[in-house]
Amino acid sequence: MHSSRPSMVDSTASEPGQVHRFVAPNNPQSLGPRVLELAGMLQTTLDIEQQIGLFSRGVRSYMDLEGLEYANPRIGKTYRAGEIAPHRATYALKLEDRDLGSICFCRELPFTDAELQLLENLLCGLVYPLRNAISYLEARQLASYDPLTGVQNRLAMQHALEREADLAHRQGTPLSMLLIDADHFKRFNDQFGHVFGDEVLKALANAAAATVRRSDLLFRLGGEEFVVLASYTDRRGAQLLAERIREAVSGICSIRGREVGLSVSIGVAQLGPDETPEELLERADEAMYQAKDSGRDRVVAA
Repeated sequence: MHSSRPSMVDSTASEPGQVHRFVAPNNPQSLGPRVLELAGMLQTTLDIEQQIGLFSRGVRSYMDLEGLEYANPRIGKTYRAGEIAPHRATYALKLEDRDLGSICFCRELPFTDAELQLLENLLCGLVYPLRNAISYLEARQLASYDPLTGVQNRLAMQHALEREADLAHRQGTPLSMLLIDADHFKRFNDQFGHVFGDEVLKALANAAAATVRRSDLLFRLGGEEFVVLASYTDRRGAQLLAERIREAVSGICSIRGREVGLSVSIGVAQLGPDETPEELLERADEAMYQAKDSGRDRVVAA
């Protein structure tokens, strides 16, 4: 530990693979003009990737650096600026008992003690803006996800549908939608209560999430309705995906020790050449109701 900065890190060695724990000081105003200037620059954006890019340029103005990588498993994000090099100094960032992820500095030559101390000083300019950016991202993610099932919500679906439809039109690639509705869902609430009905929705969402491909997007539209957006997928491919989801849901035999005869009706529609996102959703909805009228537990393509 550097005797001059006892609150900053647990260790000072820059051996490959070693991680230092960085704890920001409680009074950021005491950090000096250089760090405050860097922090002010980083506070101009709440985009984590932009912050990491600005911070990388700031560090490079004081020392040679090939690149750096920031990772935060809690938010599922990793950002890299520059290139990875053999000599590394890695810090686990912490601010007011809050884990902010880790950052790794990379270069061709070993870091000196003086350079490590400089990095630790400059990190003080990063952690406060980074904390704010992470809080902003978490708030946005919370607003985009359904708290019951954990899948994305209707608001997120609307944004994604506009984006994916625009991309499909510009690139001339297929885009399909699956509209999924649980059959006779009301009986679960009526017979066993709304808490059990919530468990049914969770099981349905989990079955669908485990079946869709990594490139597919799953949303809860509302109530017992779910939507899958399948990019680069034509109507036939979407029908096959819908059948797999239908079979996966039908395979749910019991929930919380109660036997359930759970099934879904699914409407499938492929985006037309001049079709709007709203028209695609309407056609998928009509196909889903055709599946309901035809006896339920089936897939109908528009």
